[in-house]
Amino acid sequence: MEADRDPASQSTAVVSRPVAADWLGFRREADHRARQSSAHLVDRVSSWLRAGLGPHDAAVVIDLGAGTGSNQAWLAPRLQVPQRWILLDHDADLLESSTATDAEQVAATTRMVGSVDQLPQLMPAQAPALVTCAALLDLLSARQTALIAETISASGAAAVLSLTVTGEVSLTPADPVDQRIAAAFDAHQRRGDLLGPDAAETLAAQLRDLGAHVELTQTDWLLDASRAEFVERYLRDRAQAAAEFDPALAEAAAQWVQRRVQQLRRGELSVRVGHHDVVSVPDAPASASAG
Repeated sequence: MEADRDPASQSTAVVSRPVAADWLGFRREADHRARQSSAHLVDRVSSWLRAGLGPHDAAVVIDLGAGTGSNQAWLAPRLQVPQRWILLDHDADLLESSTATDAEQVAATTRMVGSVDQLPQLMPAQAPALVTCAALLDLLSARQTALIAETISASGAAAVLSLTVTGEVSLTPADPVDQRIAAAFDAHQRRGDLLGPDAAETLAAQLRDLGAHVELTQTDWLLDASRAEFVERYLRDRAQAAAEFDPALAEAAAQWVQRRVQQLRRGELSVRVGHHDVVSVPDAPASASAG
């Protein structure tokens, strides 16, 4: 599971235990701030969608792992075209907890309980379409990311696949236990057949192999004591997941958290958590690439 999800919710399925809604609320501000660095690519997607729309059409946007609607809340107002969203998630409770009400004022919205395996059946018969997700890809297997890539390519859709962790986490000042925590945490993410921090690069390569043009943009979290409660939650969850993978690390991880929280409360700690956005825009106008 990705470095910035709630480790208590992780499993080798797409997610069999629920992701905590409060964690999704905690991270929303950091997510939205980080995504500003990919806003210029969203402008390109918006122009492509607009070029393929008829006077009475709406772009279909399929949001995989939609959760409580954070991706829709950030993305829908920036697309600047008529939109019809499908929010897909395995967890009905999260879908019902959606807080994307402002976005829904500009986009008709349907909520569906299901998995990424249903994506091919959800693609519209006519373009333009956009496949999107946020903080999801690291929860998937290579088979599932290949399915996403193949569906995007076959349907001629655009893609905005955001906030996938890269495994690059930098804490300042450094601590002797940082590398042990990082190694155990990354191994926890890659358990079973999950891609973890390899997911963004893997899906980008799968899309390129199918002839798509792909751009990867850094959308890192930059955190400090101004978000102390969130950073403390992140540190504790990171240590918990590391110790879950390597129980011999439990005592050192607990002491690491204590040191880091003390630094945070003194205003001495800053944290960078690496993410990538994967964006793909077809060359052909949307109307010409309809499935």
